Amino acid sequence: MMKNKKDTIKCSGCQHCSGFRPYGNTRTSFTCSHPDQGYIEDYFHKKRMSKMPGFLGFGARHSDAVPVKTAPAWCPEKKAAKEK
Repeated sequence: MMKNKKDTIKCSGCQHCSGFRPYGNTRTSFTCSHPDQGYIEDYFHKKRMSKMPGFLGFGARHSDAVPVKTAPAWCPEKKAAKEK
């Protein structure tokens, strides 16, 4: 079964995606600042993921583009879409 491209959730278009580049640094670090941080932390704990909960990745040098194409499996927006 093919998914509809319009149904794909992308971090680049999400209001909860936030980037931070410290002064003097060349790369932006992107995180998910979704209000349901408890769900994200629980997902990371259950799957034994050792990176920072909610971390999406680092952008390319001197770029503000989000490094992930689609939302990761732990995205609370995906969970909400499945419940509908």
